[in-house]
Amino acid sequence: MKSLTLLISLALAVPTEGGPGDAAKVELDEEQINKYFKQMDGDKNGRLDVEELPMWVRKMVDVHIKENGPSARDEFRAVDTNRDKIVTWEEYRIMMQKLGTEDPGHVVYSDKEQKHKFRTADENGDGVLNQIEYVAFKNPMTTDYVLTRIAQELLEDFDKDKDKLVSMSEFVHHEASRVDDKGDKEIDKLRRIEFRASMDRNDDKFLDLDEMKDYLNPRGRNFVTNEARHMMHEADTDNDKQLSLKEIKENYLHFQHHKNNPVIRAIHDEF
Repeated sequence: MKSLTLLISLALAVPTEGGPGDAAKVELDEEQINKYFKQMDGDKNGRLDVEELPMWVRKMVDVHIKENGPSARDEFRAVDTNRDKIVTWEEYRIMMQKLGTEDPGHVVYSDKEQKHKFRTADENGDGVLNQIEYVAFKNPMTTDYVLTRIAQELLEDFDKDKDKLVSMSEFVHHEASRVDDKGDKEIDKLRRIEFRASMDRNDDKFLDLDEMKDYLNPRGRNFVTNEARHMMHEADTDNDKQLSLKEIKENYLHFQHHKNNPVIRAIHDEF
């Protein structure tokens, strides 16, 4: 089952000028991998367990955010063709059309989808993006005001009875995210578990805006814990419920570049 984080990150995909995958790479050399591994290996046994692995995920999130800021600012300067220090929708649209023509493999999204994301990043509502807003546009899940707006839209989409809360039933049976598995009882069960265990922090059987935002936040406890489980499932080749430095290195490219990498998909904007 796709987690809600993945469903929403799919809806937020915004291609970058470099093409799918280019700006989403977390470029670490072997020395850095060794360094971060040792930092996270609290008991110094040469392996990361279920308690330590979430710290590794959080570190990868932080490294990616730090590296992607300069990339987004460089792209802003490239898109701002008239050098007036703002990017209009038309400047961005032209850049995307050009990129789609030059790179047949580049994912092209509809103007409607892109324009909505553009407006979501427009903090002051003036119809254009300054550099700070453009960086937010390219990094929606790690920009607080954009994440808040996304969480609000998501809550409204799930909130069928319009009481400004999402019940377990509304979450479990949300039609737009259940197109491929509608009526699947096992998925119903998994969604109920996810609702109770990962989302409803105050156990009141409803989700409010803060709980929705917290669940989507790639720096939050829920996200790093869930993605640590994903890493363990993918990389624990000897099934000892721990990841060795060798297993981390052998699966490094998978986690940094694979099209289904939820860490990259949730904190960034491209596939």
